[in-house]
Amino acid sequence: MPPVKPCREFGHLTRTTRAGIRALAMQIKVGRKKRRWTQEGLANRVGCSRLTIMAIENAKPTVAIGYVLEAAHMVGLDVFGSPDGAKKRLESAREIDAIFPSRIETYVLEIDDDF
Repeated sequence: MPPVKPCREFGHLTRTTRAGIRALAMQIKVGRKKRRWTQEGLANRVGCSRLTIMAIENAKPTVAIGYVLEAAHMVGLDVFGSPDGAKKRLESAREIDAIFPSRIETYVLEIDDDF
């Protein structure tokens, strides 16, 4: 697989991640406009500043995920499904997480090549 050429604004993120961020940003922007809300109006509903909404709509990957998800919810995007569906997914993830150790350690195998 050829290496991904990073762009300045996304640095190390993969093309898939960049595309997902851009798509979500556009959906939030369109949802806001459909409701005839200003960026300031959405910011008030989300509990953040207008600059944060601008960053979300400009697909800046550094915006706190809570603000992005709250903005998506406010404009009617169904990111996780119903609240009951989200709760079921959380419980399922917790059950799976409980199987794994709480700490993952890496071990470096030392090779004795002294002959």
